Amino acid sequence: MPALRTIGLVILSAFAVAIGIFGFFLVRGLADEAAAREAALKVVEVCGTVISTGSTQNIRVNIPGNYHMRFVENRIFIDGYGVPEGGLALFFSEESTELGPGSHDLSIFISNGRLVVKRI
Repeated sequence: MPALRTIGLVILSAFAVAIGIFGFFLVRGLADEAAAREAALKVVEVCGTVISTGSTQNIRVNIPGNYHMRFVENRIFIDGYGVPEGGLALFFSEESTELGPGSHDLSIFISNGRLVVKRI
């Protein structure tokens, strides 16, 4: 009987640890997704400032692991999430490169009637 009780406690402990690990990765994934969306919205805000003022703006964005930010036509995409809904007033230049995970210092300006996003 004590052996069965011990086996039951071991199984219950393993189950509790598995739930804890699953919960950790779920929360971590949700936090990364929120940070990625926040980074995209931050860049949209600065692009709006550049469009309205015409002056170059510098910004630092942090893209969490496994996320990539792309500049397509007049929208910013970060792994399927595109902002702004209706697009920006100007299109992005072909010079605007994809950004991978990590911290990036960016310079955003207008060249030949298009937005350019460059790493500095």
